[in-house]
Amino acid sequence: MRAADPLVAITDLGEDLIEMPDAVGAPSVSTAGPDVRSVPWGPLTTHTLRARVAGDDPADSLGRLLDRWISSLDAEPGSGLQVSWPSRDTAPVAALVRRGFAPRSVLAVRVSPTSAGARPPTGVRRAVADDLDVMCRLYLELIAYEAQFGWVPVPSWTPDAARAEIEEKLARDDGWCWLAERDGEVVGMLAVHHPDHSGWIAPAVHASSPVAYVGSLYARPDGRGRGIGAALIGHAHAEAAAAGVETVLVHYAALNPLSVPFWSRQGYRPLVTTWGRWVRQP
Repeated sequence: MRAADPLVAITDLGEDLIEMPDAVGAPSVSTAGPDVRSVPWGPLTTHTLRARVAGDDPADSLGRLLDRWISSLDAEPGSGLQVSWPSRDTAPVAALVRRGFAPRSVLAVRVSPTSAGARPPTGVRRAVADDLDVMCRLYLELIAYEAQFGWVPVPSWTPDAARAEIEEKLARDDGWCWLAERDGEVVGMLAVHHPDHSGWIAPAVHASSPVAYVGSLYARPDGRGRGIGAALIGHAHAEAAAAGVETVLVHYAALNPLSVPFWSRQGYRPLVTTWGRWVRQP
């Protein structure tokens, strides 16, 4: 993996492993519900395999490991199976395609040298506590858009989870939330996790500096193509650089026709791709 991409972090798989010749995997399962104060960005019950493979035919090695894992599961209909793999390590991924997996999300990375901060562009301002309602509306619009691509569910408790997320971000003292306004109306939002709140994702990248994470970026449909998203993230990059942050991560939907070119233009490139498939109803 390190040969394919030196920025991919290699972490310990743990002890509860599926082991076979030229392949090893660590299975796990997670469940989201209304008691969790965060929006689900995948199936509510997700079976995950963290894998490593070797040998002359890595696709065959991964395929045999996947078959062993899938056959051992008691996965209920409506749950999801997912495997994350370094985006630049393409040799094994045919095994995923042949078993019905598709790219669902991409963890992308931007690495840039630090520089002095800049004043917000015209129309961009820091979000404050009184902006909670408008940020929640925009966040729910973002979730609805992402749900079109078939991997993000929208359970009945999504509005409450979204509000809890935004409320928590606005209550932090780092202030890394911004809004874009046009003619006095809010048309876009951006929330970035300061390195103090990015510890859950930072181990995914082999970085020499603190790591920030873009939690959400959204521009309303009538404002797209007018530089709103670029103005928001450009200012966030300047703020991050001024704080000594060189590495920024973001997740985006692999099938989103807006996100893929946008994040590439902003200097991000794929780091890890999450492949997933639904467990079908009988």
